[in-house]
Amino acid sequence: MTAEDALAVLLVEDNPGDANLVQHHLRRGSFPGVPEQQAITHVESLESALESVESSSFDIVLLDLGLPESKGVDTLERFLPEVHNVPVVVLTGLDDKETAVEAIQHGAQDYLPKDDLSTDVLLRSVRYAIERKKQELALREQTEQMKFFNSVLRHDVGNGMDVIRRNAQLLERDTEGETADRAETILSWSDDIIDLTGKVRRMLDAVAGDGNRSLSRVDLAETLRGRIENIESMDEDATIDVDVPERVLVEADDMLPAVINNLLSNAIEHNDADEPHVEVSVVEREASVTLEVADNGPGIPDEAKDAIFGWGETRHSSNGGFGLYFVETMIDSYGGEVEIRDNEPRGSVFSITLPRP
Repeated sequence: MTAEDALAVLLVEDNPGDANLVQHHLRRGSFPGVPEQQAITHVESLESALESVESSSFDIVLLDLGLPESKGVDTLERFLPEVHNVPVVVLTGLDDKETAVEAIQHGAQDYLPKDDLSTDVLLRSVRYAIERKKQELALREQTEQMKFFNSVLRHDVGNGMDVIRRNAQLLERDTEGETADRAETILSWSDDIIDLTGKVRRMLDAVAGDGNRSLSRVDLAETLRGRIENIESMDEDATIDVDVPERVLVEADDMLPAVINNLLSNAIEHNDADEPHVEVSVVEREASVTLEVADNGPGIPDEAKDAIFGWGETRHSSNGGFGLYFVETMIDSYGGEVEIRDNEPRGSVFSITLPRP
């Protein structure tokens, strides 16, 4: 639809007076981005509406929830599966906020009580609904693309790396000297690439909302103990104090160790203190568990705190990477939150809050 096109509207309204009022508002006003000419198709039943969307295309549907065949959100549930790509604005004679929220949750772009309807309100809703639907469709397409790339990583890249790794193992076993050393290098890089591929796949699963992901009970305390020893070896001058209960269950998956590893290594790797120091603590609440990692590094400016979890951002903007992006993406997928604040007198505190099982 361009500004010069007529706006194709399907009006589903069984009350003649309300239908005339809606058409009056559509035709008498103007709003930026909404064509002043309309091609309005008016039907009075859900059955007629379904026949109309099957035979014609529309820019927007204005749907009354009180029709002869159905009432309330049931009308929406029966209609929406037939109009995947068309925005729907719900019209109702009731100013019912609960129904409004439920309608939006089911896929409507907006909810308008007919008693409060005006030309400006209706045209603004039409414009915003069309724009929101465009964004929704673009996001849906991106999600499908991510699922495709995830499939490529899982099958094509994964199978290819398995072949490379097996052959490197055979070469390392059956050769000596320089050739065996090169085979060992191939094997080491294969393991790194397989690990990286796994992380990218899990992020794609999290972002794309892959229905195959399942969360389970994970012992955060055991995960921390398993990672801290490795992190301490990154810098012989570094010290890590740990205040963690013996057992702390959270809802996550088998990628939580990689998330914790990124968080802890970040506190050491970017620490410019002569004696890097990190404090790791866990606070248990009724419904959640919060892990805090406090360091004595250079800290993070306030203007950079929101952006630091973005793709390609690190605590040193000159270095690309997805460590903290990976952390936030996975924690979000667990239903948790990540926050950052200043440490006193120097450094930063990264905290992640995870739900209990």
